[in-house]
Amino acid sequence: MGVDIVPGEKTSVSSLLNRSDVQALLKALSDGSLTILKPELSPNGEFTYPDAERIMGSSSRTVREILEALSNEEMLIKELSTAVLACPYCGCSRFIVELTDTYAPSPTRSKAIENIVSGLLGKRLVCLTGKHAFYENEGVSKKIFSYRLNPEKKDFIGRWVMDLTPVAVALRAKGWRVEAPARIMGKSGVEHTFSLSVSYRDDIKDTVDAVVDVIVSDIMVDESALSIVLKAMDVKAVKKLLLVVPGLTDKARALFDYYNTYDVHVLECQDVSQVNNALLDILSSLAKLRLKTVTGVK
Repeated sequence: MGVDIVPGEKTSVSSLLNRSDVQALLKALSDGSLTILKPELSPNGEFTYPDAERIMGSSSRTVREILEALSNEEMLIKELSTAVLACPYCGCSRFIVELTDTYAPSPTRSKAIENIVSGLLGKRLVCLTGKHAFYENEGVSKKIFSYRLNPEKKDFIGRWVMDLTPVAVALRAKGWRVEAPARIMGKSGVEHTFSLSVSYRDDIKDTVDAVVDVIVSDIMVDESALSIVLKAMDVKAVKKLLLVVPGLTDKARALFDYYNTYDVHVLECQDVSQVNNALLDILSSLAKLRLKTVTGVK
């Protein structure tokens, strides 16, 4: 039995699940290519999730925030992986050990006593973030978690996550360069993730002819999806396509119609099953126009 999308659940997760980077991660977890996200200690002393960063193309901080959000929405199961000592003031888990002995040597103390006094009184931990000094027994325990897909949510996630593999395979068979998901550096210097990118000529490496994002909802999509258009406007792609299921509200459509002047085009599909065919049709049609322009064919 599938999991129904109820109004309360839909409102809290729809914007998160429609992110291209989140879709890429959930698809990897759903199809079994990735089973668990384990934390790894990075060279700078922070625990990161390199598998998630690689798939999502996102920063360590963004990945941690998204994993926590997906856990809060019960999309992922959070499990304790380890615990480390952290600064009681700022939570930093990177610190140095201060070995300074503030007591001057005394001729009346034996060497053994001297070593004990030095060892007990001189050791403090100094965190590298806020430079806070504290003793080990004053530190706090910081839990580090691993994450895996919640099997009870797999059907629900399947209704939101688009599998564009058939489209990518069909387009590559034409000799086109296809990335799914695609990570593209924007003009602003920010790297963006899209559901799909296409270059019609594989011999031109620096050209992106089209980027595609897909939004899936069980109700008409409102103007909150405008952020995806702003993301598309930041990249150097000839065409930017947004596929929306099942469609846009009147207010959202008016806004998207305005942004068509920036080569951002919105396609509305009534059902998820129509998305792959719609993508193949529109990208093939755009390719004919694009290739004629590039080659000068009339």
